[in-house]
Amino acid sequence: MELLGFYEKLMLYKLARFLQLLGLLICPAGIAGNVLRPEEVTLKDSLMIAAGGILVFTVGWLLQQTTKPR
Repeated sequence: MELLGFYEKLMLYKLARFLQLLGLLICPAGIAGNVLRPEEVTLKDSLMIAAGGILVFTVGWLLQQTTKPR
């Protein structure tokens, strides 16, 4: 039974790291959208996209802290 718990924690840890990477990739996408098409992507939109990226990263970081292999 302990082995199953290990694999579950490992999968959650990998998911957490993926969410962190995704959060880091979302933030520059909002900035790039504002730079490339300022008439379509306003500063408010850019900041909302960046806030979404920060939120995704934070969820991944918190999940990683609870499932970190020791």
